[in-house]
Amino acid sequence: MTITRLKVAITYHYSLSFGGSERVIEALAEIYPEADFFALFAKEEFIPEKLKSRRITTSVLDRIPGAKRIYRHLLPFYPLAVESLDLSGYNLILSADGAATKGVLTDQGALHLCYCHSPSRSFWDQYFAQRKTMPWLARTAFAPVSQYMRMWDFAAAQRIDGFMANSRYVADRIWKYYRRSSTVIHPPVDTASAYVASEHDDYYLSAGRLIADKHVDVLIGACNRLRRNLRILGTGPEEAALRAMAGPTIEFFGRVGENELREHYAHCRALLFAADEDFGLVAVEAQSFGRPVIAYGRGGSLETVVGLPQDEPCPERFVDQRCPTGVFFEEQTVDSVAAALVRFESVEGYFDPQRIRRHTLQFDTKVFAAKIRQYVQGAFNERNLRDAAREASGFADYGMGRPVPFRELPALTV
Repeated sequence: MTITRLKVAITYHYSLSFGGSERVIEALAEIYPEADFFALFAKEEFIPEKLKSRRITTSVLDRIPGAKRIYRHLLPFYPLAVESLDLSGYNLILSADGAATKGVLTDQGALHLCYCHSPSRSFWDQYFAQRKTMPWLARTAFAPVSQYMRMWDFAAAQRIDGFMANSRYVADRIWKYYRRSSTVIHPPVDTASAYVASEHDDYYLSAGRLIADKHVDVLIGACNRLRRNLRILGTGPEEAALRAMAGPTIEFFGRVGENELREHYAHCRALLFAADEDFGLVAVEAQSFGRPVIAYGRGGSLETVVGLPQDEPCPERFVDQRCPTGVFFEEQTVDSVAAALVRFESVEGYFDPQRIRRHTLQFDTKVFAAKIRQYVQGAFNERNLRDAAREASGFADYGMGRPVPFRELPALTV
């Protein structure tokens, strides 16, 4: 199929907070300046800056009074809302999916590619953990809703022409739950605006939304025990509880601007990171300023942080090897974080800020843009070759059984 004019649609879950997924949306907006955007919900104050002048179409749910406040409780209606988005006429659809928007309905000739942040963890791999946190009445409703969402989510994934995963960790999950292969393209990080400061201050740093999944409580517990200075950036539903447990060495800064965030990154001793993240944008951002990371040794951190070997390191060992960029801890507990802090401080001088920064250049925004363009072009080329081969052979292959010649396709009986 020859496309004379590329008409691009980009779908994403919602603009109701700021997070790592918004960086992906902004990068895609720069790659495709003519693209239109489609989302479940959008609040003006949370629309990424680079989307302010773009056309954003939201779902029918967004027009319900008060829906933005209870959007998480509207999960059973996401499939209906997503499938009501009209993408007629678009020949390239990119779904930056973190909820359900990969389920949009497209024209038959459209190429639909999904940049997958992760299959929704609340009703896949974290289903039982999520259920345990709910009151009994909510648990009763959550079981059938989750079963329905799993069925719809799997079916929606089968309509995708190609998957990109934001990490190998997520690629494994895509295969596990969707039985689809994917190409890993790490999210974009603006390393160009980062710098290595001539010296650092005596504080550790935690940055991100204050929610239970980030496990900021164990960071506070460890710094309370060791009397280490910890600065916490961000807001969220856990903030009041975290402030209540914080000792005198813990400071809360709330949501900060980009310039202030860069200053905190550049001058911290190290970033503390206790989440089991799909990728972990914050950890990469801190390293782009040359600062080490003390991270939970699971998930995306294993792809973005080079852990210090467990045996006693020697600086000469790293001349011809990958430079360590951080220290891992094995459990999301106060004891494990405290032990990692003590170990980090015993070898702190081994970390080279310039080499830590160079490690992050592989995640730069320009690298992301080049890989996205390459993947999209490759997907178009592959489809064109497949179509040409089928036309030359005179067969239609439905993917089931033997190919059927076009002229012998059976008539449908209604």
